[in-house]
Amino acid sequence: MRRSVELQIITEALAKMGPHAPATRIWGRAPGSTAEQGADGNVWAGDVHDVALHIVTRLYGRPSDTPDTRSPLAQAEDAKRARDLGGELGALMAGGRALQSAPWYPTRAGDLVHVHYEPAGTMPAFGETYAVEPRDGFPNSLQLCLIGHTAPDDSMTGFFAPGPIEEPLYEAWFEAGPQRLTIVRDGRVVHDGAAPKPRPAGVMLKTLGETIAEAERYLELGDPAAALARLRSATSLPPCGAPGFVPEQADCARWKNHNGAHSPDAAYVDPPHQCPALPEQLHAVVTVGAKVADVHFAGLYEERDAAVDHATGFASFSEELIERYVKPAPGAPGEMVLDLPAENAHAAFGVQVAVVVPLQVLPDPREADWRDEEGRDACAEYDPDYGRDLDDEDDHDQADDEDGDDYDVDGADGVAQ
Repeated sequence: MRRSVELQIITEALAKMGPHAPATRIWGRAPGSTAEQGADGNVWAGDVHDVALHIVTRLYGRPSDTPDTRSPLAQAEDAKRARDLGGELGALMAGGRALQSAPWYPTRAGDLVHVHYEPAGTMPAFGETYAVEPRDGFPNSLQLCLIGHTAPDDSMTGFFAPGPIEEPLYEAWFEAGPQRLTIVRDGRVVHDGAAPKPRPAGVMLKTLGETIAEAERYLELGDPAAALARLRSATSLPPCGAPGFVPEQADCARWKNHNGAHSPDAAYVDPPHQCPALPEQLHAVVTVGAKVADVHFAGLYEERDAAVDHATGFASFSEELIERYVKPAPGAPGEMVLDLPAENAHAAFGVQVAVVVPLQVLPDPREADWRDEEGRDACAEYDPDYGRDLDDEDDHDQADDEDGDDYDVDGADGVAQ
């Protein structure tokens, strides 16, 4: 990330001020106070870097290489006070994207959410812990319930309970900020905002490769829900572990929180995946304009009635026109031909004719080549000499022809010639 040039220049300028340069801290007095007053409360001190950062932020905005520890709501409010509508919307949208793109999102029942508060004035640092529980009277909705805190006063806690109906974590995420939240799921920390630890590039690439490979395996099994859950998870999906119906049956080996029936087979999909089959015939709605060259394909339908309903929206459509202009292609079974009418035969402008053309869905011509290749591979695996035997026989016959020793048996007479 590019370092702020302005921040570096101002930091060096402040460090070289005064007779005791280079300085590490700057001391000052509040406006209106004098040294004779001796009021310690009017004296302030600040680190050179902090003072420089304050000046740069007021002049140019926060430097790009400085992490913003403010909550999304605080960032939006600062942008609003600066009359920066784009910055306000950008802060709120960025906070929403960060929450919804988290691998552990959305919040689940049983999660623990801990909020940490920095010391402010006479209030020491403290924290409070919420449990995510089902919300009474709202099916499929969750809420935050305060279960403990370390604050000296109960009146300073519990403000994020029960949370919005859509997502109980929204208020804590936007107001306190993700950097002050710690989220625990199934006994594991899935979000540690207080201590982000960047992962080495090699580890990240390895983790990304494992994620893609496992998601691809779920897709090959025909379970897109499992693939989506794996992409959202930081680790491999744990097994369901639901006990079998009888003691002899193993526990469910499918991924946790799956839909459908339990099974000891980890590759089981309920319902079993079936690839969609193409219909045997399709029906195209074709319109021809006043200019013969103007041919428009208005739609493609599996059912003829649906195509006819579409075609009836054109005033120039009738079943007679289909019989007149749509005909089987001569010499090409299964193919159709649309005879274009003479120009201006019906109208000088607009749609001249609208028809429904039946089209036969043909098999992929490459499938025969694939089957032949699979057959050759199977034969080669069964008989390593497959193919070479035929070549040897051809070479042997050719050699016999050259020597003139081949025989021609004429019918049942057995006469060699």
